[in-house]
Amino acid sequence: MKKTKHKYLCLMLALFGAAALSIILFFLLFRFDGLQAAFHTLMGVLMPFVVGSVIAYLLKPSCNWVEKRLTAFSEKRGKKSLRAAPGLSIAITLLLALAVIVILMVLVLPTLLDSVYSVLLLIPDSIRSLASWVMQYVGNNETLSNYITEFSEGFSTSIPDWISSTVIPNLEQLIGSVAGGVSGAVTLFKNLFIGLIAAIYILAGRKKFAAQAKLLNYSLFGEKWSSLILDEVRYADRVFSGFINGRLIDSLIIGVICFVGMLILRIPYAVLVSVIVGVTNIIPFFGPYIGAIPSFLLILMVSPVKAVIFLIFILILQQFDGNILGPRILGDVTGLSGFWVLFAILTFGGLFGFVGMLIGVPVFAVLYDIVRKLVHYGAERRRDAKPTAVSATEEPDAAAPAEKS
Repeated sequence: MKKTKHKYLCLMLALFGAAALSIILFFLLFRFDGLQAAFHTLMGVLMPFVVGSVIAYLLKPSCNWVEKRLTAFSEKRGKKSLRAAPGLSIAITLLLALAVIVILMVLVLPTLLDSVYSVLLLIPDSIRSLASWVMQYVGNNETLSNYITEFSEGFSTSIPDWISSTVIPNLEQLIGSVAGGVSGAVTLFKNLFIGLIAAIYILAGRKKFAAQAKLLNYSLFGEKWSSLILDEVRYADRVFSGFINGRLIDSLIIGVICFVGMLILRIPYAVLVSVIVGVTNIIPFFGPYIGAIPSFLLILMVSPVKAVIFLIFILILQQFDGNILGPRILGDVTGLSGFWVLFAILTFGGLFGFVGMLIGVPVFAVLYDIVRKLVHYGAERRRDAKPTAVSATEEPDAAAPAEKS
């Protein structure tokens, strides 16, 4: 009777799962736009909590380190100071993070804005000087010289013509776009502010949240599978924290080295180019090229010789980063080969843009580890089942001579 009930229960669950998958497939095929709009609406509502979770995850290692030091120090001071250690660790970590951001903004932002403003003002003159420099090497080729002259003059005069013919007549639309940009900036600051508050709550209750998640895991899956899930979560945390924090530290060091090297070589736009190189270096594999190409073009408008020197310098710097600095900081955190790193960046970058390029490698590393463990588990099951099948087939053969005798 129990076997019959169990059989019917499994059949009902299978039918329910098939119906649910059919409904999901129908909505994915015929209501994808509505699902996408609902997903964007939901993400817009939950964005402050997403931002807060990201901030809390980035600050968690520093917060744990400060709390351990405060706990070790407060054990000699009594229970009151020991109770205050978690709150003090959060406050100290947030103050240090805000101090770093403020110092970077005070030191870098004014120079960065001046560099961008000077680049915008020097674009027409830089194009003319670049064209004249190219024409020196063109020689007596009159056709090519006329083409370069027409191109430089046309580009130099196209910016004022575009402002007078397009921007001024469409000023109302431009004001609307600016208002939309202001609204987007207000939304961004709102998400950051609420996300910062959410990050404080997440950091304060991180141990409680971890205990609740562990209890829920054991209540849903049992001891064996819950232990496997916890091991995989720990692996994912190790991969993500090691990769993201390592890339941030590596990119900061590369940006500083680039700034110092450009000052020594007297290459223009040192601050602007160093910020571009440092930020884009966070992206694995493609980051150095993404940052080097626009930087090279910026310097090329001022001095072609300096641009060539910069290109040689950045190639040496990236070799140093890829072969010496990067492996020492990151190590073999992901365990992926170069092919899978390239595959992860292209796939997740195509699906999720810049954020996908940042998190694609650690996400794919976790998925790769899950698939690898499932493959090994299936192979072990087949290997353990194979001797049983062989012994079952060998028993009749062994009994056959007895029957004949």
